[in-house]
Amino acid sequence: MTAAQRHVRPVARVSTEYYLRAFDSMTQLQQDIADAAIFMALVHGQLIAPHRKAIGVRELSRKIGMPYETLRRHTQVLVRSGRCVSTGRGLAVPVSVLKSRVITTFIRSLYVNTVRLLVDLTRVGVAAFPSASWRPPLSGRLTKEQTAIAVAGLGLLLTGMRLMRDYWAGDLMKGLVYTAIWTANVKHVANTSLATSATVLADSQRQPVSVGAVSRSLRLPYETVRRHADALLREGICVRAGRQGLVVLATTHVQTEPGAIAGYRLVLEFLGELRRAGVTV
Repeated sequence: MTAAQRHVRPVARVSTEYYLRAFDSMTQLQQDIADAAIFMALVHGQLIAPHRKAIGVRELSRKIGMPYETLRRHTQVLVRSGRCVSTGRGLAVPVSVLKSRVITTFIRSLYVNTVRLLVDLTRVGVAAFPSASWRPPLSGRLTKEQTAIAVAGLGLLLTGMRLMRDYWAGDLMKGLVYTAIWTANVKHVANTSLATSATVLADSQRQPVSVGAVSRSLRLPYETVRRHADALLREGICVRAGRQGLVVLATTHVQTEPGAIAGYRLVLEFLGELRRAGVTV
């Protein structure tokens, strides 16, 4: 078994936990998923290239994998709310918004979440992050290294959402509900030796999760989650374990191997970005 084969499933388990935590933080800023993805893509673009005055709508469409007309409609909402401004060159987040307490708090939260991911990736043998030297961010601005970690983490979140959107034929919400279900099914093994298993966990090692619990974890309306969960049930992607809740079976996970491999490659690219920024990982 190659190193990649050994690491694909463990990386999927810990990185998916990261995505769900980051998604939770992101939707606290902007409840609509599409609005949040666009806004965060703009923030990320200005953080990695502060000299750029704006990002074109078509470039933004390619970056997050959202149809041009859909994106344009959502950007109008963001402009009206003052989250971004429209210029002759495209869209931009005003400096006052970029440096606002809300955004700086989000970036600090993302930094902590990304460090947690790096610790988990080290535990499963993919990274070598010196967690013993890590310190929580103090009040005030993040250091240069802390900022690099947070920005790379935001980039990983955006590319992960784009991958999910592509894998689920543009239905990001359906992908999120599926992800939240299977992650909850195996959450109890996160800090055990099973978390590093290179194989798909057996059905006997999975615990059902209720629609209500998924709704709360995603901060999405119950009816929205129920509707997507029902679609997953009809398609045989998950099953109902009596009154206990929903389970994504091992056979389904085997079929999603291409998606897990693509996600593994995204994580390797993320680690490469951090190394190029001078971060020891």
